[in-house]
Amino acid sequence: MRRERRLSVWMAAVAMATGLIGYGGREVAEGADAKPGAWMGGAGFGFLADTPNGTAFALNLNAETFVAPNFSVGPLLQLGFTSDSSQVGLSGQAKFWVDIPKTEKRLRVTPQVGLGFVHNSVQDGDTSWLIPLGVGADYALTNKLNVTTTFLLNFTNLHTGRRVGANVMPGLTFGVRF
Repeated sequence: MRRERRLSVWMAAVAMATGLIGYGGREVAEGADAKPGAWMGGAGFGFLADTPNGTAFALNLNAETFVAPNFSVGPLLQLGFTSDSSQVGLSGQAKFWVDIPKTEKRLRVTPQVGLGFVHNSVQDGDTSWLIPLGVGADYALTNKLNVTTTFLLNFTNLHTGRRVGANVMPGLTFGVRF
């Protein structure tokens, strides 16, 4: 029964993230020159360290809209998998986009911060607040496809029965933005 419930939670989280990423608004952002009001999505994979069950394989899905030329907001779904646990984190993120000089707006650095919640299923399982704080790099391959890398420090307070107290889970992902 518990396994079926966990599968249902994962399916709901992935469906919600897919819906948020698929929502396009009126305009679709172009990779090298996003305009206010335009929506874009992205996905990345990598690793999430120091989860309550050790290092996890990470899959991140995000959607965002530009509210100003160099400022975007949107949801971030972080999924983590180990042999004995699964972790789901959902947060609202704010990013500031800094153009690197002499790259014709092809390379940008993206400091970001968010606020949300995280659930980990190991042992007793627990849900906690989540504050992802980090930086990324975004490189435009074409006007509609970018490659990305993101480093996040995920601050939480998970109590799953193995570790107690505040927790910092560093994560590194590589992906695409479209």
